[in-house]
Amino acid sequence: MECRWDKVWPHWCPKVLNINKTISEYVNEWSKLRPDSIALSFYGRDITYRQLDSLINKLANAFVYLGTQPGDRIGLFMQNCPQFVIAYCAIQRAGGIAVPLNPMFKSLELEHETNDAGIKILLCLDSLYKEVKKIKSKKSLEAVILTSLQDFLPDEPSLQIPEEAKQEKMQYTETIELLDLINKFSDEPVNRVKDLHSTIALLQYTGGTTGMPKGAMITHYALSYAAIASMYWYRFRENDVFLGVPPFFHIMGEVVVMCCALVSGARNIILSRFSPEVAAEAITKYRCTFLLGPPTMMIALLGIPELREKYDLSSLRIVWTGGAPISTELQAQIKEVLPNVAIGEGYGLTEVTSQGGAITPLYRYKPGFVGIPNIGVEMKIMKDGKEVGINEEGEIVIRSPAMFIGYWNKPQETEEVLKEGWFYTGDIGLMDEEGYLKFLGRRKEVIKCSGYSVFPVEIENMLYMHPAIKEVAVIGVEDPYRGESPKAFIVLKEEYIGKISQEDIINWCKDNMASYKRPRFIEFRKDLPKSAAGKILKRVLVEEEKKKGEHSNGF
Repeated sequence: MECRWDKVWPHWCPKVLNINKTISEYVNEWSKLRPDSIALSFYGRDITYRQLDSLINKLANAFVYLGTQPGDRIGLFMQNCPQFVIAYCAIQRAGGIAVPLNPMFKSLELEHETNDAGIKILLCLDSLYKEVKKIKSKKSLEAVILTSLQDFLPDEPSLQIPEEAKQEKMQYTETIELLDLINKFSDEPVNRVKDLHSTIALLQYTGGTTGMPKGAMITHYALSYAAIASMYWYRFRENDVFLGVPPFFHIMGEVVVMCCALVSGARNIILSRFSPEVAAEAITKYRCTFLLGPPTMMIALLGIPELREKYDLSSLRIVWTGGAPISTELQAQIKEVLPNVAIGEGYGLTEVTSQGGAITPLYRYKPGFVGIPNIGVEMKIMKDGKEVGINEEGEIVIRSPAMFIGYWNKPQETEEVLKEGWFYTGDIGLMDEEGYLKFLGRRKEVIKCSGYSVFPVEIENMLYMHPAIKEVAVIGVEDPYRGESPKAFIVLKEEYIGKISQEDIINWCKDNMASYKRPRFIEFRKDLPKSAAGKILKRVLVEEEKKKGEHSNGF
């Protein structure tokens, strides 16, 4: 069956994929084909595919020894580091389900996802363990395995390391040391995954109409499909060098950077934290060929003084953005600085494993448009129950081999978005005559901050924990750097009026919310606009903000 995007389809890309391996099995295959090729580099510490495969097997055997049963959930609470990659693949081989957790989480957020997923084992960086200790209810958690960034750092780092990596390693008697655990077990091969199509590999938390995070269940087939499809689309091979700076806990960095590098047999230069100068130095030193990140990261890189004089970025062949819409002006700036690179962007969601949506065909970037449906993906624009015509607006609806199978323990929410094999995204867009998708807007109230989805209801629920707050409503406002930022409209309890400031609220948010999520703007009000039924009218607040124009004061 012909599609309207056939004429712009990359000729090197198949239209059907045969997936028969998990991500960790591809690592094992490369360990046999190119055992001494470098898989991971961490500030100068290199790990070959042979070494990586051995470490994965040792940890997988340790998980089995600790009682991991097929389907058990194991959490990953850490920044980008080799341990994340090792544990991610080891969980697969042991038959478990990986649950990546945002390392910026505070205890309240961590507690919700840990208990909702029923996490039994948590792998955690020592610098983040203080938030784990604050969790009041650990219903299912049986063991915490602790590691440090220092565990895999070389004696003399080749790049500037972040401050947290300079701290003395912390130890806690109630935890298990990761390196000690790995060294106790052999690297005897283990693979407890029997059926790729039905076995869940990943519980990736996202949000939905209720605003609270939900666990998207992603099978091994969907995960491998997304990674292999990316490999073909970008023409990746074993001599490519990825800059591993997008967060691995986030679906975009996890699939397109971490997993895709592994299935391609490529080298991944892992940075635990983004710094424009360190990223530019890494590209220069290691001759990176692929750079992916949200628009905010590109803005920061391009903003380095004397960028072209100080750094050599000529090795890059692909510079891609995702996680948030990018302006045509920013894409033009990228091409001006890097005239020989292929540029593009993608549209995907956690529910379609990031790459199960639309993506720019290499060398066919169309300003203002995301791209065409990826390998095996079907996409249509729906309105009032019918598919609309060319260049007509409607809801983006997707059917993809890389699609999730439902939300964890949430059948009603699953039924609301999965209908007859199609995923109703709630996002608005249109498709032109060549099948290029133009993304027009996110779900009605979701705030997109630096590529992260921020849900007003979740922020409101947390703010209501503050003793001074009587009523609160959160909306997204324009932010020239982040795209959008949360703004909270607050009605104080009478006894707190004049006794608490906007900065007091901001400081409380800093202590209780991840940095990308907390409100950047606070406005105190005597009351909030409401309907006759007593419902807060956020649309009134949104219209008021539009009239005010750009914000000039934030915290």
